[in-house]
Amino acid sequence: MSNTTPGTSAPPPSLEGGYGLTLENFIRTLPDVLKNDQSMLALATSIAGALAARTAEIERLNIYTHIDELPEPLLDILAYDSKVDWWDVNYSLEEKRRTLKDSWGVHRILGTKAAVERAISAIYRDTEVSEWFEYGGAPFTFKLLIDTAYENADPVKHQRVLDRVGFYKNLRSRLEGVEYVAEPQGLCTSYAAVAAAGMEINITVGVDVYGLG
Repeated sequence: MSNTTPGTSAPPPSLEGGYGLTLENFIRTLPDVLKNDQSMLALATSIAGALAARTAEIERLNIYTHIDELPEPLLDILAYDSKVDWWDVNYSLEEKRRTLKDSWGVHRILGTKAAVERAISAIYRDTEVSEWFEYGGAPFTFKLLIDTAYENADPVKHQRVLDRVGFYKNLRSRLEGVEYVAEPQGLCTSYAAVAAAGMEINITVGVDVYGLG
């Protein structure tokens, strides 16, 4: 025997608890005018049941919140769709993930010091920009200060930095040099790696490399 009042429908059963995509939560969002229409309520209940039964498939559509789990080919596609002009298919998997996650923020501030630091930090973490008035350089020039505490200077990455800095700096500014800052014990390793690339090198205590090569 039904416990419902004639002319009303029983509350839809919940397929799972919480605030996820459930039949009950879906029906709760319906306007009262639709809830009171038996035909519309029946249709909504049917659709909600089908959706709630496919939550695992729906979850796979949340690609932007799962960048750290996405396969590499999909990262390349997303970078193209998101117009990440400084993308390099030869980036490591971790570099690609960092670059893609930072790209939306970089797009909002293109042409600024912060954009340069943020974009290059996806390749060399904690990169800083030193502007001309901070070190007595020519007007509108700047240098990159790259911290090699995480990894040694790499000639291939160095070239990537030079090739791509133009995508996110402003048109007026000119890159004057790149400095690889390291602890003294890291100088030999970095010196050998960069020297092999034929770049101009000056070494002082705590600073590994100067120049563009």
